[in-house]
Amino acid sequence: MSRRAGVLTAGQRESLERAGYLLVASLLDEIVLAPMRSRLDELVQQTLVTWDANPGQDVEEPGVVHAKLGLSDPDFAPCREHPLLAQAAAGVLGPDWHLGGVELRAPLPGCGHQGLHPDYFPGQRTHGPWRSLSAMWCISAFTPENGPLRVIPGSHRVDQNPADALPPGCEMGPHPAEVKIVAPAGSVILFNNADLWHSGTFNYSPAPRLAVTAALLRGRPAVDDAPAGS
Repeated sequence: MSRRAGVLTAGQRESLERAGYLLVASLLDEIVLAPMRSRLDELVQQTLVTWDANPGQDVEEPGVVHAKLGLSDPDFAPCREHPLLAQAAAGVLGPDWHLGGVELRAPLPGCGHQGLHPDYFPGQRTHGPWRSLSAMWCISAFTPENGPLRVIPGSHRVDQNPADALPPGCEMGPHPAEVKIVAPAGSVILFNNADLWHSGTFNYSPAPRLAVTAALLRGRPAVDDAPAGS
């Protein structure tokens, strides 16, 4: 992995606190991304075969492949262990934090749009310290067409969720302040997922859009959740 930008600058830290998110572009090199992309493409294809064989099964999000990835899987170690993640987590979560999980989200063509939402833990907070930090890695490039993450900068300071703050149903539509985050493959998007208004968007491209998100949580892990050997 590239060690470039392995330490948050003061400006990046201030931007992360103020806006609730930060894009750091092109941290992972193609030689690192290639095996991850191959594994995830295979996982998506296996999931589609399973769905075809049992079309009536419940899925977490129609048209979107979700999968938990192993906390010790060497192919995804760069998504867990890049030094920038530890810098960011210590800055916004405090000295005690832990890795809660690593997960794929891959919207298929024509799918993936969500209403704006925070991922309560539970209840909206408007001040620090943050409770969680998501590190969303762009395994595919995030383009305007393939369903990039959208965020409302500064909305982690709002004491309502969008379903209550906006007119009925408007959390599903465009928001005048939204930013759709476009980024090259290998970039990471750090954001306050517990409180920032965010969502996926429609994938209008002909291929699944691949993203791997590491969940960083405040505090020490429960004994039952601690990785083996920790």
